Amino acid sequence: MEFEPFVFRHQGALVNTRDRGTLTGTVDEVNAFTLRPLTAEEFAVFTLDLCNNRIDRHFSRFPEEELERINALVPGRPLMERHDVRGSLPRGTFFRSRLHADGEHLSVRPDVYVLRTSDNQDFILNIEGGVYRETSIGFSFRKPECSVCGKDLRACDHIPGRSYGENLCHCVLRDVLEVIEGSVVASGSQGTRFVAGTRALRLDDALAAARRDFHTPIELGAGGLWEDE
Repeated sequence: MEFEPFVFRHQGALVNTRDRGTLTGTVDEVNAFTLRPLTAEEFAVFTLDLCNNRIDRHFSRFPEEELERINALVPGRPLMERHDVRGSLPRGTFFRSRLHADGEHLSVRPDVYVLRTSDNQDFILNIEGGVYRETSIGFSFRKPECSVCGKDLRACDHIPGRSYGENLCHCVLRDVLEVIEGSVVASGSQGTRFVAGTRALRLDDALAAARRDFHTPIELGAGGLWEDE
């Protein structure tokens, strides 16, 4: 059975701002994404810790190879507010990204530029003042892998957040397809949906719905293959 990809959100944090004195070499990298050359005075640059390889509070985790893929996909994607990709336009653009290692902790840390316009003035001020400090990444991926048995979580009986012996079950996020956007949010959260335009579901609710779909019986008939309604 073919599943629609998960569309997912994952929590992160704003970790740094860059003043004009630290923009050496940055202007050219920003201008690779602009229609006219910008000067350093025309934009602000922020660094986001967008996602990492730790098990989060919703019992999901990126393996290192998926972080490498995300790191390559982030440049050129938009920075939004509150994942509002339908009701508003981007606040900024990610123009470069790197992997940051701290012991066993690995994270994706992209830089984003935000134009210093009147519309963005309060947005920039709230980031620089530490009011806006949490971030979230919107992305799609193919396979929610069970950390206990290695199967697709939609096809096994393990529950993320429960312990099986010494193993805490969690969702390993496999086969990232696309980075949709990064967002500045009031409180980092995580949601999942299967089809574009449908209501976002929590991981456990989305998983339950996917398991129902996975176990829906099918019938073989003279006309071919179809789902039993």
